[in-house]
Amino acid sequence: MLFIISLAIALFIAFFLDKQLKSHPGAFYAAAAVLTVVSVAVKQADVTISSGFVRDYLLAVFTRGSLGAAFWAVVMWAGALPNGTFAIKKLMPIRGELSITAAVLTLSHVVTYGIQYISDIIRDRTGSGDALRDFIITSIVCLVMVLIMLPLTVMSFKTVRRKMNAKLWKKIQRTAYLFYALIFIHVMVLFVPKAQNGRDGYFLNVLVYSAVFIGYASMRLRKLFVTKRRPNAKTAPNIVCACGMIIPLCLIGFISRNTNDKETIKASKEAPAVFTFDAPAATVTSASAVTTTSAAVSEKSTVTTAETSAEASSEAATETTSAYTSEVSETGTSPAETTTEAPAVQTEPAKTEPVTEAPTEPQPVYRFKNGTFEGTGEGYTGKVHVSITIENDYITAFSAYADDDDAEYFSDAMQKVIPQIQQSMSADVDACSGATYSSKGIMEAARNALESAKN
Repeated sequence: MLFIISLAIALFIAFFLDKQLKSHPGAFYAAAAVLTVVSVAVKQADVTISSGFVRDYLLAVFTRGSLGAAFWAVVMWAGALPNGTFAIKKLMPIRGELSITAAVLTLSHVVTYGIQYISDIIRDRTGSGDALRDFIITSIVCLVMVLIMLPLTVMSFKTVRRKMNAKLWKKIQRTAYLFYALIFIHVMVLFVPKAQNGRDGYFLNVLVYSAVFIGYASMRLRKLFVTKRRPNAKTAPNIVCACGMIIPLCLIGFISRNTNDKETIKASKEAPAVFTFDAPAATVTSASAVTTTSAAVSEKSTVTTAETSAEASSEAATETTSAYTSEVSETGTSPAETTTEAPAVQTEPAKTEPVTEAPTEPQPVYRFKNGTFEGTGEGYTGKVHVSITIENDYITAFSAYADDDDAEYFSDAMQKVIPQIQQSMSADVDACSGATYSSKGIMEAARNALESAKN
């Protein structure tokens, strides 16, 4: 939607303000520069913008490069339209001014994301896996684009052009074809994954960008063929041109279709998204059970020993009684009346077996403290907040929300990143492709929370 709005603005200026642009180009350059500086300043100031229209449309057309890309599209098509048409008569006289305006507007996007990329490299937030691959590709493409755009912009000023050799100027200007191709590659790398994930408006954006850039390439090749060959009938070139546009467009549309069946999870400060996980079943042997068993064995040993001692005492008493009865019957006197005393019966003391104590089971050592811990990180457009509940080195609950972020990006990032953090108990996991900055914000916040939870 942003690109369509931007195209409407660029076409309005090109067709209705062409005379003013031709007469007073400096005013347009200055206006573009002021808008660029303001948009970059607002973005870097980390100002919370409550108005969705201002944040998602008015500011985004500059910082996301939509308006700059729209002006470049007008410049492109000015060189691809058939000679003699109304559109080419309008656009060709101001093509240089349009390209300078486009470059100034593009700087808003370049500076905004250039600062973000440099910050990510310094803070080691480039991610890994698919996220790191996307980061590297995007960085290289953007760098090459800037290196091509800057000299082309300088040479678009009439004072510079007049001082240059015409052939040299024309050769350098041909690098613009590479620049246009890189714009399209840059957009596809960023937008196709979002369209596949069902992002609102991104499938339409992919189709519109593809129609503009692939259509330009087809029309430019057609014009080159017609100019050199000068065929009597243009039916064949027109058919080839149409097929060269429609077939790739259909293919890109098929590739970019929504293949994501996940629902968007809404998260805010008032109602953060909460992920809960079941703790694993305990497998540690109970020490109390071991102690109870040992006590039972000890008790059994004591009872057995007591019974043995009682039996020995009973046998000794029986022997003494028998001897006493026998002596009375033979002498007629009791043993007490005789001078000879009966030897005392000595019983051995009962032997008590030593009780074996149950071995003390070692207590487990945990990396993290039990409880709930919070952390914050830098997301795509604001702070990311997480809360992690830990029980015996296991995350049982993980909640997250962002102050100011795209709900769909943040939803995809949570569904990709949070389960990985829960399983590994670490924030060094793979980011979600297409939602890299939201993923980095969640990982940074989780890292801070886990650091505060360490023993």
